[in-house]
Amino acid sequence: MTIRPELRQRVLKFIVLFKGLTQKTVAALIGRKSAYYLLSKTDRAPVDEETFRTTLTALCARPAHAAVTAGWVESMASLDQPDGLTPEERDEIEMALFRENQARRALCFQLARRLRDLPPLDGYPAPEHREPLRWFARLQLKALKDLKTEEERFAVIRECREYQHWALMEIVAEESPEAASRGLEEAAFWARLAVEIAERVRGPEEWVSRVRGYAGLFGPNTLRVAGELELSDTGLEAVKPLWLAGADPDHVLDPGRLLDVEASLRRAQRRLDEALDRLAEARPISHRPARVLIKRAFTLEVMGEYEQSIEALREAEPLVDRQADPRLFYMHRHNLAACYIELGRYSEARDLVQEVYEIVTRRRDESEIPRVNGLRARIALGLGRPREARALLELAMRQFARRKMWYDVAIALMELAVLLLREGNRAEVKAMTPRLTEVFASKKVHPEALGALQLFREAAEHETADEELAGRVLRFLHRARHDQGLRFTS
Repeated sequence: MTIRPELRQRVLKFIVLFKGLTQKTVAALIGRKSAYYLLSKTDRAPVDEETFRTTLTALCARPAHAAVTAGWVESMASLDQPDGLTPEERDEIEMALFRENQARRALCFQLARRLRDLPPLDGYPAPEHREPLRWFARLQLKALKDLKTEEERFAVIRECREYQHWALMEIVAEESPEAASRGLEEAAFWARLAVEIAERVRGPEEWVSRVRGYAGLFGPNTLRVAGELELSDTGLEAVKPLWLAGADPDHVLDPGRLLDVEASLRRAQRRLDEALDRLAEARPISHRPARVLIKRAFTLEVMGEYEQSIEALREAEPLVDRQADPRLFYMHRHNLAACYIELGRYSEARDLVQEVYEIVTRRRDESEIPRVNGLRARIALGLGRPREARALLELAMRQFARRKMWYDVAIALMELAVLLLREGNRAEVKAMTPRLTEVFASKKVHPEALGALQLFREAAEHETADEELAGRVLRFLHRARHDQGLRFTS
């Protein structure tokens, strides 16, 4: 404990005041001469470290009493310092710091009490310790989510030893892909927080290396979702040495996680055979084989192998628990419905999409709701309900535009163009082409897709666009979402 000499006498006086000790009692505890010196009006006289510690002990005060009091004294002294801030600004800062400190203190004290009955946080976890620590980590995650700012959450991780263990890293890391459907900034935050925790985990060197390698997977994964494939690849390669140098003989952490994260990146890079190979390696060792099968199904869907994709999804179905993992259940149903739509099996897709819509609205997955509306529109069109399809496409376009999901805006617009041109309504298609302006300005759509859209816009403006051209552009956009090197042939 380091408290500046000039503050020590004042700290001791405030402890005496707080404890309600009389001058007579203080004299009995530390001696008459020392009591007079301590309680005199002069409170800036320096006190040496040894005297300070001895006096604290005599007053039945712990180091924490001194630390908290010194913090308060320093805060009080800083209120009137000439630092360029107005009194109102200073008050706002100090009140914010006070509230933040209150929240962190309550959190740390609460968890310290719970830790009395918990296993050690350090070392390689014994079998009987793993689930209790995971249970504890779920409580900690809820407490972290209850904090209002990212800064508060990082501060808790840095300051509270109870938050620096592998089980919390694991559950925080898995929050990142869970959050990706709600927003990439949130996903990136949880990935960074997992790394922050992992850097403070203690134990055997090989175990700590595996923990840090696991935590490091989720930043590159978020970059992949954001379309930053080169950065994602670089980040993943940087993490691999930590993972490979590590050891986890009991497979406490999912041994297939590196493989399935890498598979998703290879799929995004259109290295589809490599993606399938990674998933084949991951499946027998993964803690979550259903997730691996669903990723395999999606890779096959990207390849246009819809029947094989459905087979993989059917294999995964008994392994997916709707209550335990609603996001995975959503992915399963969504991808199955998409395959049925591609094969023209609209009635089967309709029931699945209704399930999917209920899940995403309940979970408030803002980026997924418009995509589900897009699926509902395609089903309505396939079932011969063009008016319903048009209303859903208009709704999806507005939702995509609000979220600046411009590639999805372009797809929804082309779906609508196909519908209108099927009805021979070229004038209305021409009237809606200005809505492509924001798509072109966004710079979020790759050049080959922009070229296809530009070709369609020119044809629409000259009222020469037809359903065949609109359908070709639409099919290209669907395929090119997962293959930016694909060429559009006019």
